[in-house]
Amino acid sequence: MTATIAPSANPSGATTLLDPASQPRFVNALPNLPRIDATCGGRFVIEERQFDQWLGLVDPSGAPLLTPVWGYGLRGQDATYPGPTIDAQEGVPIEVKWVNKLPATGPLLPVDTSIHMNDGEREALAQGLIPTVVHRHGGHQSAESDGYPEAWFTQGFGMTGPSFTSPWDSFPNDQQAATLWYHDHALGLTRINVGSGLAGLYRIHDAGEQRLIDEGVLPDARHDIEAIVQDRAFTADGGLYLPAYPDDPIPGTDHRVADELPPDYAGPFPTVLPEFFGDHLLVNGMAWPTFEARPGQYAFHALNASDSRTYLLTLDDPSVTVTLVGTDGGLLPQAITVMDGDGVQEPGEEILLAPSDRVDLVFDFSHAAGHSVTLRNVGPDFSPFQGFNADGSLAGEETRAATPDQGVGEVMRFEIANGPAEHDASVADGSVLNRGFVPLDPNDAVETRQLGLFEQEDEFGRVMPMLGVAQDTRDIAGDPVPFGPLHWDHPVTEDPTLGTTEIWNFYNFTEDTHPVHVHQVEYQVLGKSKIVFTDAVNNAGPSAATPDGLPDDLNGDGRITIGTIGDAPGSADILVGDPVPLRPEELGAQDTVTVGPGEMLSAIMHFDLPGTYVWHCHILSHEDNEMMRPFTVVDPGLLA
Repeated sequence: MTATIAPSANPSGATTLLDPASQPRFVNALPNLPRIDATCGGRFVIEERQFDQWLGLVDPSGAPLLTPVWGYGLRGQDATYPGPTIDAQEGVPIEVKWVNKLPATGPLLPVDTSIHMNDGEREALAQGLIPTVVHRHGGHQSAESDGYPEAWFTQGFGMTGPSFTSPWDSFPNDQQAATLWYHDHALGLTRINVGSGLAGLYRIHDAGEQRLIDEGVLPDARHDIEAIVQDRAFTADGGLYLPAYPDDPIPGTDHRVADELPPDYAGPFPTVLPEFFGDHLLVNGMAWPTFEARPGQYAFHALNASDSRTYLLTLDDPSVTVTLVGTDGGLLPQAITVMDGDGVQEPGEEILLAPSDRVDLVFDFSHAAGHSVTLRNVGPDFSPFQGFNADGSLAGEETRAATPDQGVGEVMRFEIANGPAEHDASVADGSVLNRGFVPLDPNDAVETRQLGLFEQEDEFGRVMPMLGVAQDTRDIAGDPVPFGPLHWDHPVTEDPTLGTTEIWNFYNFTEDTHPVHVHQVEYQVLGKSKIVFTDAVNNAGPSAATPDGLPDDLNGDGRITIGTIGDAPGSADILVGDPVPLRPEELGAQDTVTVGPGEMLSAIMHFDLPGTYVWHCHILSHEDNEMMRPFTVVDPGLLA
């Protein structure tokens, strides 16, 4: 690991943050995202550029503060943050050339080059160049077009990563209607590049979706809302902010960066931190916007494009009915009412939206004429999401971001006009939506893999989340690999055969919830279960009687084994217990689902494209700091 030791103090001097309480809320309109019509196919050149954009921020006098950001835009058109929504049609392929036209003056946010990135990236950054690569998240595409983290390229393709093959990506769009998104995915730089603005929606449309619109089941395009939700922090002059130096303040707290590091820390600055939580909420690049609506139904396509924040979304007006119609991979088989609109705010009437999650909702404002309806966040304020207790409260020591005067407790507002409903969609609980949805059959699985989510320390004593294996196994070369965490550059351990179905069980041995994203596939959740294990002894040495982030070998047989509650005492070290009820957001076709502390997530997936892809936690600060692993879908025909 090569580290560049930067000055221990912030080179820009003491940082003063913009106070979210001083900023206007619910006065600026929700921006309509620009669009790229790719429904007829074709080739598109999309550029990455830097520019100043107004995000709804003002200085003490009320004058607008412009923020330097990065964004995407068609060649010959202005780039925007977020990038334009790409509208594609099922079965109509397109090609996209991504061109890096960012200024050769270095990143907008501080970069820690000690974390997992390759030497070419470090060399590029030293020259002021910026490695980028685009991943179409949720897309079914070849490995060459998937945005592999080491397929990065710099301005003018002057430097490229070891996995770079072509500036053109081919997207077949051979999947059902769904709300996907595209974002930067450069190794060790994803949180920096996405945090600077490199993200946008990618909407696939199909005949089934259009039929539901034509039949009046779903709202039409005139009543369609897109919402990219992100938390951000800003300096007093409106610049983007990411804490990285010892005296840098941590937004929303009274801590500074040094408080989050070991007392004897002697590592590099700027430094990565375990997570980042901003104190301003932006929707489509506007802080706390408002949307003027008429009574009636609106489709609402929401994406959590934040670094680390998990949202629990609810409405402050219980007369509004909210129906879940789609998740990551598209329409559900049947609609599910998640807020019943009976005028009473009941426990559980919330939408869980973890980083990279998408949900397609229908809001029914028919009984809210003349009301102001606020979309609220009652998830954690400035701490990691750790799941729920049995009574529905937040687990751990998390504080809900529920108070109206707290910026992260309110997302946006809907101003509903007076008068009768001018449009009507018939979707309701149980409405049939996706007749073509086919559940994957566990009996078709040719292998079940046990995978682990771990938390370790790096060479500087910093928290380092990792992925690995929850069984003794072998890597793709046939060499033995013991139970435990693995670094990014360890040989591949997951090597499904092309055309097969597998079950992957993810065991969370950490104290935080992690959204697990698997590239190339849309998986289906078979279930979640509680797991019981003990971590009281450092397995690395007999004298270290302290936790080390690994389950202990309780029976002393020299290996970590998995069993079920009810097995003979001492027969296994990890016990799989009671099932955890699935949330509506976890049903249907998925590419990202959370697994909580002390939980096991079981997912089934089919591998129909060859090549090397990745799976990772989609907390950006986690995937940048070792919580990502490659996997290879092996084509037997190439081995003959």
